[in-house]
Amino acid sequence: MGGGTYSFDNASARSTSYRTQSREQIFSNRGLDPLMNIKGKVRESCDSEEHPKSYPIIIGLDVTGSMGQVPENLIKEAFPEIMKAVIEKGVEHAQVCFVGIGDHYSDDAPIQVGQFETSDELTEKWLKAIYIEGGGGGNNGESYQLAWYFAAYHTKIDSYEKRGIKGTLITIGDEPCHGAIQGSVLKQLFGEGEGEMLTSVLFKEVQKKWDVYHINVNDYANERYGSDRRWRELIGGDRMIQSESMESKEIGQIISSLIISSYKKNTGITVASNGTGGQHQL
Repeated sequence: MGGGTYSFDNASARSTSYRTQSREQIFSNRGLDPLMNIKGKVRESCDSEEHPKSYPIIIGLDVTGSMGQVPENLIKEAFPEIMKAVIEKGVEHAQVCFVGIGDHYSDDAPIQVGQFETSDELTEKWLKAIYIEGGGGGNNGESYQLAWYFAAYHTKIDSYEKRGIKGTLITIGDEPCHGAIQGSVLKQLFGEGEGEMLTSVLFKEVQKKWDVYHINVNDYANERYGSDRRWRELIGGDRMIQSESMESKEIGQIISSLIISSYKKNTGITVASNGTGGQHQL
């Protein structure tokens, strides 16, 4: 996957049209889309003649409780601006994969995985395909590490396998991460897994080919569960970024800055200092 180009103008026009629609109208799936079921599958971010140096990006969205506001804000406003900033700063051949995250203890669809895409239409297609379950177990955590498991074991990324360049993985949520995934859950969701996998062990594994970050939303759940402290303990203060709200502008700016800085760090390429203007294409 990952063909085509990203048109900011076209994406921005569609975002404007979505502002008159409700969340339920935009995100119309009422269960796991079969195409987003990752069990027994691998997602690929591959080089091509069109994109000879593919750069994979995973954006994992908490879709429990009130966190459905974040994907809604992304599609209505923030995501075209994210891509505009990324392109203007010289991040070449970006391929984005959207992931929906829930709670593996209580939700029907705790992990939903799109394809790596470059074009504005296809990235938007997978974002819209996410089922906003609105669940969560009220059990002091969500299953953000399922996005790590997917990234570590169910991706094929040419950037790392051909050039030794890590991709960028960003999760967004307002609760701590559960401390482990049971083998039975891994088998149910991914098609393999025998014993329990500790989240701390999985974090070490996913870092082998992914540059991992988490955006922690400072809301009621954060204050109740001490999410910011627990994320710092798990992944380090430099990888946990605090957002003071779910508003699209702040979240979008954090996402784009993380992608740009991660790209620069992992490729050794100095990003552009100014924009290209006009029709923005990868």
